[in-house]
Amino acid sequence: MGHNSTGSVWLALLLVLLAWPAFFLALWSVILFIMSALGGWRRLAALYGAAQPPSGGRQYAWMSGMLGIARYNRTLIVTASDAGIHIKTRRILGLFHPPVMIPWEDIHQPQRSSFLRRQFVSFDIGTPKIVRMTLQAAVFEGTPVAAALL
Repeated sequence: MGHNSTGSVWLALLLVLLAWPAFFLALWSVILFIMSALGGWRRLAALYGAAQPPSGGRQYAWMSGMLGIARYNRTLIVTASDAGIHIKTRRILGLFHPPVMIPWEDIHQPQRSSFLRRQFVSFDIGTPKIVRMTLQAAVFEGTPVAAALL
């Protein structure tokens, strides 16, 4: 009797160890899908999808921002160039978040704000507005958006 119950415990433990990673990956995928859909990333990608950042731009890694209601804390890689801003997420958030390239002329109503001594710029994307985004203000230094903030 003791031998069978020990075998059952080991079998249960093995099943949990094998099922946990699959469960976690499935849950993470659902979370990323919801973030992309509710935040607006999926709509942006449909219109502004771009695999590679433009050459010659300034890259900002580990940036924080918001897209709609979705918050991205230190997970964005933003490249500002003459053409606009290229935004992608760290690999851990890459599923359902393809890179996007937003031209300067599609950025409207920029507004500066601050939070905990950090400067941010919030702006609408597209005409009509697709979504509102907030990024750290450093991205916009020397760009057409910076001129509109003065």
